[in-house]
Amino acid sequence: MPVKKIKLTNFSWVHISDINGQDVGYLESRYRFHHLDFKDCLEGVQRPKIDAYKNYFFMIFHFPTFDGKFRRVGVCPLYVFLGKNYLITACNARDDFLDNFFLRFKKQKKNSHQVDSFRYSSAYLLYKIIDVEFRRSLQIINEIGTRLISVEEEVYSNLNKEATTNLAMMRRNILNVRRILEPQLKTLDRLVDMKSSMMPKQLSVYFDDVDDYVENMWSALESYRDSVDSLYHTNESFINQRTNDVIKMLTTISVALLPLTLLASIYGMNVVGLPFSNHPVGLWIIFIIMIGIVAGSFYFAKKRNVI
Repeated sequence: MPVKKIKLTNFSWVHISDINGQDVGYLESRYRFHHLDFKDCLEGVQRPKIDAYKNYFFMIFHFPTFDGKFRRVGVCPLYVFLGKNYLITACNARDDFLDNFFLRFKKQKKNSHQVDSFRYSSAYLLYKIIDVEFRRSLQIINEIGTRLISVEEEVYSNLNKEATTNLAMMRRNILNVRRILEPQLKTLDRLVDMKSSMMPKQLSVYFDDVDDYVENMWSALESYRDSVDSLYHTNESFINQRTNDVIKMLTTISVALLPLTLLASIYGMNVVGLPFSNHPVGLWIIFIIMIGIVAGSFYFAKKRNVI
């Protein structure tokens, strides 16, 4: 993707989707950033952080994404270079949401004279970007909550196979979102307390609002995690109960067939003088005895609540 740039009165915004070596060369020719920052941009997903330099900040943010086809949560890293009169954002892969936000911002720049200088600064734009990205992430949290209700119905409907698979996916997605958001809380706390000429003091309350928003999502995930764990144990109990019922039935059948096996073995030895061996209807009498033994075994098991 080509480097896209918006030039405003107070600052400029440079946005790069799917950053590569050529894009890094473009930045190196125009800005004096540390080479390790460029290395972080090209090496893929790094941990969220804020590196403070004399003339700029280098930041890494992570935002959760959701793949509807595979029902899997992923991560979208955002690399930020923040200076007093510029903001540079870059992504490893194309982020349609941020690209559309860039286009909307470009259309609105004609009305820049209507906005005061504080609200139209590079630091304030950074706040707006991470704010809309985290608010988009709320859709993923809501999707998890909606899916959790469906899984709960599956568990209590004894749809054990489907419920077990869906519970496993839910636990994985919740774990992934928690893994993404946890380091972000520390990063946002640093932004709230940061004191610099590139970060106006008035912005602290705005970043604090984003921090509160992320903490609310974190609390929701805590609740969903507890619910999933509870449903997982409930589902395991149902599976164990059904397994026990099957084992009880198989055990009862085995016990009922043991006398028949013994009786058949005795009559199979060709010993002279066995009861009913020479009787005209002796075979049928033995069948009746066998049926009586089986019926008696099941009756005894039923009376003792074994089955």
